[in-house]
Amino acid sequence: MIGTFTLREAALDIVERSFRIEGAEGLGARPRPDLIGPVMANLQGSLLDSVRMGFLHSSRARGRVPASLRAAADARYIGHDGQDGATLLRFAVPTFGAVAEELFQQQSLWDDGPKPDETAFELFGAALHDVGQRCTDSNSFDPGLLRRIRTYRGVLARGVDRIVLPDTRVERRGHVDAEVVSAASELHALTPPSRRLRVAGRLDVMGASQGVLKLDVRAGEMVTARWEGEQAVETLREFFNKDVVIEGLGVFRPSGGLLRVDADAIAPASPRDYHKLARLKPGEKSAYLQLLGSLKGDETDEEFETEVARLR
Repeated sequence: MIGTFTLREAALDIVERSFRIEGAEGLGARPRPDLIGPVMANLQGSLLDSVRMGFLHSSRARGRVPASLRAAADARYIGHDGQDGATLLRFAVPTFGAVAEELFQQQSLWDDGPKPDETAFELFGAALHDVGQRCTDSNSFDPGLLRRIRTYRGVLARGVDRIVLPDTRVERRGHVDAEVVSAASELHALTPPSRRLRVAGRLDVMGASQGVLKLDVRAGEMVTARWEGEQAVETLREFFNKDVVIEGLGVFRPSGGLLRVDADAIAPASPRDYHKLARLKPGEKSAYLQLLGSLKGDETDEEFETEVARLR
């Protein structure tokens, strides 16, 4: 089944994953092209968005996508079978450990993220699972991936009832049907619009090849940022393990929680100890949340200092 790959590809850890397409008619061992064609057309974009979400914390990350991540989403069609009136589309795809081994050298970047033995199908399945469960605090999707899932409305309108990813983990097994597409629309509508903001914390983790930063804003709470500034992310090493303030476009979860910051500016924290803002006193609302809710990002430094002082 995998003999169509080049020798170089065959040397990788290639595994098989599939889409099970269900519908009232026109499927099985001899499916109608108009039913499976749109599924095939949507596949590559769905997998690439999911891989970017898993490793870059953004399904539509700006700039050049690392070649290893493109390779991770490179699924090749190897055939199909009829299965109880449904059609099973089979694909060969590399594991993450085979094509992106270097990305796992700093595991703290994704403690709850991709695993070396997983594939792009697992990530897409996890996103679909969380959308179907209406998990408003999920890290598996962002507004871009929700929009991607909504595009399957056109696939379903052609006569497909359900698409299942049967090879993924049972506890995070996702599928596409009218209910999941509707849930994606609902979650997208619930998601607050992105806005510029500033976040203060200690720069605790840096992933140079991914442009990922993680700020420790209080014990047990991290803020993830994607670096999109003009200077290369490698130049930010001077800020590592120091208190900093980052500024950029805040992207939110449907719950209203901060999913990530698309950061384009960074500076040392002022002599004031911004880190203390995140510490809670008994009965006190998180000053970190107050900070996110009150600073617009376009205020002057003087206004910023005043607002921070007010929160003390």
